[in-house]
Amino acid sequence: MAQDIQIAVPICARDTAEALEKMERAAALGQVLEIRLDTMEEFDLGEILKSAPKPVMVTYRSKREGGNGRAHYATRVRLLREAIEKGADFVDVEFSMPLMYREPLFRNRKKTRVIMSRHILNGTPSGKALANLLGRMAATGADIVKIVSRARELEDNRRVLEMLPLARRLGIPLIAFCLGSRGRVSRILSPLLGGFLTFASLEEGEESAEGQLPAGEMKEVLSRLTLHES
Repeated sequence: MAQDIQIAVPICARDTAEALEKMERAAALGQVLEIRLDTMEEFDLGEILKSAPKPVMVTYRSKREGGNGRAHYATRVRLLREAIEKGADFVDVEFSMPLMYREPLFRNRKKTRVIMSRHILNGTPSGKALANLLGRMAATGADIVKIVSRARELEDNRRVLEMLPLARRLGIPLIAFCLGSRGRVSRILSPLLGGFLTFASLEEGEESAEGQLPAGEMKEVLSRLTLHES
């Protein structure tokens, strides 16, 4: 597999012990481990980050963007600030979070890279609207932008993937693909076309979003599709 292709494996666990066990298994399948705090009942974030065998992305996905989280913005910011303080490699910050809450995370990010994310659950906007959204998100000062929409038609995948060359021109790494069964093709093609990351589940039944392939299967598909110079 090409060195720049990366798979992020979401870790959906009830508590720290389950997260640690799943991280060990996921380390053989992906390059980044996404800790989904919105799925956890209790956790020791310091222990999770200290024990991580691979770089860690800390995410608290809100209900409105497809996750389980119902906490107030202030609580989310507190958790993400703790992740930064304890050395997370990445934190996911939702673009829908009001500026007054997310701005402190940008000022004090230390060595953590901020992923500014937007999940559009009801469909895929026009190419023009996606380009506009990308521009606004890139202007926030984020290190990486993530834009995910729902594919209702196969054509929606093309519009989302067309943001990748635009992101290169803007000089911003981009994670972009579609949700749902019709979006699986973009999950595979995105990293091949220069997307920063794709996401794949630890195993079947462990999906954190619709359309995720198991990481072992994703790894095999990408390996087969990647062209190696002789």
